[in-house]
Amino acid sequence: MENRQENIKLMVSIVERGSGKSLAKLYGKHHLSCQFQSLGRGTASSELLDVLGFGGTERTVLISLGAEPVVDRLMYELEDGIAESVHGKGIVFDMPLTGLNQIIAVVLQNQIPEGIGGEVLEKKGKNSLILIVANQGHTDEIMNTAREAGARGGTILRSRWAGPEDTQKFYGFQIQAEKEIVAIVASAETRNAIMEMVNIKHGLKTEAGAMICSVGIDHIVRLG
Repeated sequence: MENRQENIKLMVSIVERGSGKSLAKLYGKHHLSCQFQSLGRGTASSELLDVLGFGGTERTVLISLGAEPVVDRLMYELEDGIAESVHGKGIVFDMPLTGLNQIIAVVLQNQIPEGIGGEVLEKKGKNSLILIVANQGHTDEIMNTAREAGARGGTILRSRWAGPEDTQKFYGFQIQAEKEIVAIVASAETRNAIMEMVNIKHGLKTEAGAMICSVGIDHIVRLG
């Protein structure tokens, strides 16, 4: 019988600082071994932090890759409470990939254990991840605009422009080297309004120089 080629998914975990290592270890035990960890800063108000149970604004962002059956099963088990031993609050969501190095895809597909499958979470498709890449120093004003359009909070990651060193402009727009990425999980009802308002007030023609995109989320689970 010909082996089925499973899709590869991206899973993003945004948790309290200090929980990333134990969460990565837990994921590894559930056959999710390709992971990358970075640091971020939450932007939710203190009142919302209290509601969500976060102890502060510092975040660990864990980015994981895995075959669809592995990720779907792990998301189901996270919703069922397997992450209680991690002792951290956070949010986890997964998204389908549209492309990946063939060698990595084959390796991840070969890591599907015998007999995995069965009941999994139903794909909702009602949430999106909005990514806003802006010049450093503008994230507070961008988040204020996003909140006015319905966003509840986001996570900020530091980054740098990685285009050609001798290129100072991107299709006629001035490029600042130091960047910050604002990641916002939004519902279908608020996504378009958030993106439109941020683009109007902080788009490429402004000092913030924001580039904005979104990608659909299959499942979403809150930890803690």
